[in-house]
Amino acid sequence: MIARYRFDGNDELCLRFGADDAPKLLILPPLFDEANRVRHLMVETGRALAELGIASLLPDLPGCNESVVPLEHASISLWQAALIACCEQLGPVTHIASLRGGALIDDALGDMPRWRLAPAKGGQLLRTMLRTRIASDRESGIISTSEALMERARTSGIELAGNSLSPCMIRELDSAAPSDGSAIRLVRFADDPLDADGRIAGAPLWLRAEPAHDPAMAQAMAADIAAWMRG
Repeated sequence: MIARYRFDGNDELCLRFGADDAPKLLILPPLFDEANRVRHLMVETGRALAELGIASLLPDLPGCNESVVPLEHASISLWQAALIACCEQLGPVTHIASLRGGALIDDALGDMPRWRLAPAKGGQLLRTMLRTRIASDRESGIISTSEALMERARTSGIELAGNSLSPCMIRELDSAAPSDGSAIRLVRFADDPLDADGRIAGAPLWLRAEPAHDPAMAQAMAADIAAWMRG
């Protein structure tokens, strides 16, 4: 069902899955254009979790999806404050699951148990979007470099991959990294050589050129999250 939470004078939307009295999970998708490519995956994961007896919240962050807030007004710190408001109004939340850049804001509620799939640093996300901007500029006959773009972005903001980012967002994102914690389950894809606490089959849909869905991945994510939450 669609719920709403109040933040900074605006109503922001939030999808709710599962029974009200079930253990509740906060789901944080990737950030920026990556979120658009996996929206279906996140919704189906929430539905699969509900079938396993796990309730969840999938909130819109200010500036994203149906939010009336312009994205250029958003920042990492603003998003974390919004998550606190969401969970205070629609929770209580006991666990958090995040994908990619979602891990940059999953410490908003403190050292809560967190499940992460392929977490990314903010600088990594910035470099990916800068490469897209440079390629787009080149097609338009404009020669640009990541250094020049970042210098301008830190003072005047910039549009990257269709996202209007403020100087505050650029500065916070550039230095952001997933935080440490006492109860974090790190999950990666089966073919990822990096260390992990768990593996799931599938491929990173956020790398696709267009939005996509993988029903088997949604089921695998839900199963791993549910087992982790139940200990």
